[in-house]
Amino acid sequence: MTNTSSTYRGYFQNAFWLILMLSIAACAPANLRVIKNPEMNNWDGKRGMYQNLFPPRYGYLEETEYDRIDFLEPHERRPHKYRIHPDPRGDIDRTLGYDPLEYRVAPDLELLHQPAHAVQITWLRHATFLIQLSKEHQILVDPVIEEPDGIVGLLGKYTAIGTLYADSPLATRDIPFVDGAENSSQSKTNIVAISHDHYDHLNYKTLKKLPAGTHYYIPLGLQREFPSRFINVTAMDWYTRDQLGDLTVTFLPANHRSGRSLYEKNQNLWGGWLFEWKGYRLYFAGDTGYSNLFKNIRQRYGEMDVCMMPITAWFQRQWHFAPEDAVQAAEDLGCKSFIPWGWGSWILGFEHILEPPRRLQYAYDQMQPENMGLRILKMGETYTLD
Repeated sequence: MTNTSSTYRGYFQNAFWLILMLSIAACAPANLRVIKNPEMNNWDGKRGMYQNLFPPRYGYLEETEYDRIDFLEPHERRPHKYRIHPDPRGDIDRTLGYDPLEYRVAPDLELLHQPAHAVQITWLRHATFLIQLSKEHQILVDPVIEEPDGIVGLLGKYTAIGTLYADSPLATRDIPFVDGAENSSQSKTNIVAISHDHYDHLNYKTLKKLPAGTHYYIPLGLQREFPSRFINVTAMDWYTRDQLGDLTVTFLPANHRSGRSLYEKNQNLWGGWLFEWKGYRLYFAGDTGYSNLFKNIRQRYGEMDVCMMPITAWFQRQWHFAPEDAVQAAEDLGCKSFIPWGWGSWILGFEHILEPPRRLQYAYDQMQPENMGLRILKMGETYTLD
């Protein structure tokens, strides 16, 4: 009897391990590459999480002289009490007077489907950009076009904080990505670059609607969660690069964090992306606070032609730019063109939804950065370089 029980137990154990191994294999993308940086030492073994490389310049709720300036019109200011995410200093209605249609244009679909410029950068919403490099490469950055994933998408719409206040000017099906199986004669490279795993930057519902051959660039660690349906995935460490023909893709640090649940904290990296192509340097910062990081990036890679920088949620100033911080970081990077993002879609901070672009324009005018142009795009608008 004992031998029979041992035999059954052995069968069950073998079956368990076989199922476990098959499950792990099923979760891993079919064509997964992991690019590690052997010199990187940013894993905190005691706390069991990644850590930022540079100490933040500012802390939680740390203010500057800009916080004493009222950037709102009288009809845009009214006291309001938020049950979720209230401002401990007192609150106002953060969307009063905001009409998203005033800050959105219809995309030039002809231009998007037949690029006529060396560089075309279209802001869709929040952190989502479509970057087109002539007719060779198309890069979607942090595409969140569909409803947010999971419980955030199900319940978020019933709270002021989770409500999306601006529709994407371009549906996922209208993004001019080429399906290689159906358009083998075309040589466009389809790329998606994810800065980190927060719900407003990583949206699997959008990714599922993109062509099967899309090449995904993700932060190191996120490959453990990336579904197997995405067959071409490259996970990258900080300060590592990859080459796709004449395009160089580099993953860079940011002062931020990661995690999609209360039980998961900084298990994956977070960061920004640098795209170098035919002498152009295009930088997407990801969510970040200000530190000496940006001077370090300039020392390593040189001046940037375009910087796409966040300007919202600065109550957590260690992890998010205030608009004046973004101007300073762009100046540190030697940016020639500054394009802001993050405002107008969600309530993520304590500020009014219209304050970020107004405060940014004021900071830019006061700080007068040399050789840097400010381009505040509307959602759906395209910025071009030749």
